[in-house]
Amino acid sequence: MKTTALILGLILAAATFLWFFYFVPLGCAMNTTGCRERFTVWSGAGLLHFWLPFLVALTAVLYGVSRR
Repeated sequence: MKTTALILGLILAAATFLWFFYFVPLGCAMNTTGCRERFTVWSGAGLLHFWLPFLVALTAVLYGVSRR
């Protein structure tokens, strides 16, 4: 169970970076009305699309490496 949590946590962490730094700006750029918004990890979008899944991934990784 801990090995599975570790592997899934690492996959989710990598997917979070891919999602936030590639797909979120790409979706904005595909907007036909011309999106000029910047996405930072400190914005509201960053809280929702980066920090929440990253903290879930970090929790899974910490659970996977714990010794108990």
